[in-house]
Amino acid sequence: MEGRHQQQGLGQARGQGRHQQQASGTMVIVASVIALAIGGSLLGLMGLSFLASLTLLLVSSPLLLIFSPLLFFASLVFVGSLVGFAAAATMALTGVSALGWIFQEVGGQRLRGFGGGDMASRVKEQSKDWGRYLQQGGMGI
Repeated sequence: MEGRHQQQGLGQARGQGRHQQQASGTMVIVASVIALAIGGSLLGLMGLSFLASLTLLLVSSPLLLIFSPLLFFASLVFVGSLVGFAAAATMALTGVSALGWIFQEVGGQRLRGFGGGDMASRVKEQSKDWGRYLQQGGMGI
């Protein structure tokens, strides 16, 4: 019984939707006039913007030609600074990678607590090895 009432309610809602979808001729004319007003003003603004851009290009092109040697060297300085920042970033990445490699060589996973050995004894052994190496003169210097 409830299913029939729900179906009838849906049928009435669909019928109301059909009536709301039909628009009168005056609504279409009003909507068209509003769309033309908005679209026409936007088209006019686009034309003014294009005209202003074209005027600025025509005015600035002789200045660009006159100042081109100066702009060339300024662009070289700019590119040089970008290359410097890229080199600095590369060196930073290399340093972080080296620290990660050293961390893995010294302790590996054991520093995080996942290994099974005694980390303190391993560090002591390596420090004794380094101490002997330095006492013997390092690389013979």
